[in-house]
Amino acid sequence: MSQTYLITGASRGLGLEFVKQLSAQGHTVIATARQPGQSEALSSLVDNKKVFTVPLDTTNKDSIKSAFEKIKTISDGVDVLINNSGIAGPREFDVLNVPGETYTEVFNTNVIGTSDVTQAAIPLLRQKNTRKIINISSIVGSVQLNICGGGIPAYGVSKAAENYLTKAFSSALKDENFIVVAVHPGWVKTDMGGSSASITTDVSIAGIINEINKLTKEKNGTYFDYSGKTLPF
Repeated sequence: MSQTYLITGASRGLGLEFVKQLSAQGHTVIATARQPGQSEALSSLVDNKKVFTVPLDTTNKDSIKSAFEKIKTISDGVDVLINNSGIAGPREFDVLNVPGETYTEVFNTNVIGTSDVTQAAIPLLRQKNTRKIINISSIVGSVQLNICGGGIPAYGVSKAAENYLTKAFSSALKDENFIVVAVHPGWVKTDMGGSSASITTDVSIAGIINEINKLTKEKNGTYFDYSGKTLPF
């Protein structure tokens, strides 16, 4: 069954791969990015029938407002929101020397941006019965695993906060039959993941889409990786 997906950070990497695979499966995809027209790869997928682009800066409230006004003219509802937009921040700092403004910069995108977009999308999600919100998180955000120790602290702290945000939305929306989850895409060969990463975008996104398709209300508020493996918060 064809569904409508709304994706943030869709101009490259994981977001772009979501657009490729979901559109190939016949779904309607609303792909957002700060400047979607500057991505040739994304522009090549746009037909304004099944694939649409909308400018959206998740850190700018005016941009979010304008984007959703446009989105409402494209579709009368959204089945699945994929909060993919995110940044890693500078990698040269560890927890002993990271400047405070680095935490703020990364937090603004990875947490506040995710929250603001989700709040704006909820009325559209309520128009459908699917009601799935997928937050692209990271295993680095697992407080229990703490796989990076004192490394990349701003990114890790932001993803731990995004995981908390996932749990908060899942609790607030459970009585409306929403399913809100956090997903670790794996260590993926992207600009953020680097060339040494262990898997490619097509493998990661195929796995995540498979897991999205299998989601039931019992999975609301969970945290897992692209293969479906449960992760500890």
